[in-house]
Amino acid sequence: MSHSHCHSLHASRRQGGVVATLIAVVVLVATLLAAMALLKSVDTANNVAGSMAFRQSAFQEAERAYTDIRTNLDTYFAPPVSDTDAPAKGYYASLQAHTSTVRPEIPDVLLNKTSGKIVVMADVAGANTQNHVAYIVERLCPAAGAATQNTCIVPGTAISGGTSSNLTTDPGIPFNTTGSAAAFRLTVRVDGPRNAVAYVQTIIR
Repeated sequence: MSHSHCHSLHASRRQGGVVATLIAVVVLVATLLAAMALLKSVDTANNVAGSMAFRQSAFQEAERAYTDIRTNLDTYFAPPVSDTDAPAKGYYASLQAHTSTVRPEIPDVLLNKTSGKIVVMADVAGANTQNHVAYIVERLCPAAGAATQNTCIVPGTAISGGTSSNLTTDPGIPFNTTGSAAAFRLTVRVDGPRNAVAYVQTIIR
């Protein structure tokens, strides 16, 4: 066998080896990409499931906050007590500033968890939800002082389309008094695992 023939044979084998190596690398990269896509899909599914579960638990915590205000803020829903702020109890006689561009509907005191301005509820013993709940209640008026039908959002006219004749006929909390009574807004903040935060708002009439 001539020297040139042997050299050509060796070169051909080297080229074949290079091609095989390239094919193996391409297959390996494709496999890794497919595995990464699968992991991302599973992670996204887990995040969605976790988010839905957290949102559901946030609504349950909001119910707990509502029960808490009925216990601790009963007298604050009736004038003249409702005409004045009580920050330590999380009650405000007027709508509070809400300057966030990300969550513009959430009052700043709750968004920033301002100490002494909100109610931080005790965790439920044995619940193991890792949720921490805080809330405030705002009277739907532009300022503290006596509520008026012209400036405050009142039940009936603003929400149900009624007239002033039925503004004070609702029995029980929060309309257990005579005179013009405004509606109230409960905003609940729930801090959960992995820095998750949810807000729930409801109008109390």
